[in-house]
Amino acid sequence: MSFLATCTELVDPVECWFLVVREPQMPPLGKLERELERRFGSRLGRPWVRRDRLVVPEQRVGDALDFLDEIDPQPTNPWGMAPIWFWVTARFRILDPATGQPIPGQDPERFHGVEYEGRVPLGSSGLGLILHDGAQLGLELCIPDGAGDLVGRVAPWLQQRLPMRLSPKHWRAWTPTKSGSFKARRMPSPV
Repeated sequence: MSFLATCTELVDPVECWFLVVREPQMPPLGKLERELERRFGSRLGRPWVRRDRLVVPEQRVGDALDFLDEIDPQPTNPWGMAPIWFWVTARFRILDPATGQPIPGQDPERFHGVEYEGRVPLGSSGLGLILHDGAQLGLELCIPDGAGDLVGRVAPWLQQRLPMRLSPKHWRAWTPTKSGSFKARRMPSPV
């Protein structure tokens, strides 16, 4: 959350929810689901947007983390998958450390809807945190116009404020093609 507050401007509000995973050979979930509903709302209530997805207001994230601690370790299926996952997602624009303003050009329309990963259009940035018996943090960053010194200034600034190391293997520059699309090429890591 401090990374988001310091380095980004949110495009949409941060979204938080529990996901009840229903996979083959999952142990019985009745007790866990009843406790989840008792604490965060019944399926008949508004917080459940789908049968398996329970929305958690941002002010209740602490309660959600306490709940995960209390049910740890969760029962798992033969492949080690736990049934209750907590998600936090955010879409944002990256700020320029020199000005504190969003870097110009962070707009998916500019890139004609081309996606660099499923459902992540060029020109957009976001993160996804998943907590269950483990933790996963995914981060997509789009720094437009990486040809100048901008990436060299912004990437180290972001790295200092992130809870993990940015991989040196995943940096790409996207250039327009004659057909109007965009092509990725590897670039050296700026961090």
